Amino acid sequence: MATNIKTYYKAGGGVVVTVPSPDVTRVIAIHATTTVAGSFLLHDSTTAAGKIKFWVPGSATADIYMGELGIRFDGNISASMPADGATLTLIVG
Repeated sequence: MATNIKTYYKAGGGVVVTVPSPDVTRVIAIHATTTVAGSFLLHDSTTAAGKIKFWVPGSATADIYMGELGIRFDGNISASMPADGATLTLIVG
């Protein structure tokens, strides 16, 4: 069970979680909102293609839970979002 749970909030695209490059973090859950329909893409330094991609309809939210093991990310976690009205909260551990 993860005991080092942290949350990171980001409005607009760019780096969401800044982690020194040899370190590893795991995304356990995601909360996303957007004013226009579009896809969210999360990636790290190892792949530009992305590790997590999901679609959120316009003026809606998405809540995604990956479980205690989460999805592994190496180094910084970056996000591409559909518009300036989009926000993203990552729960990592």
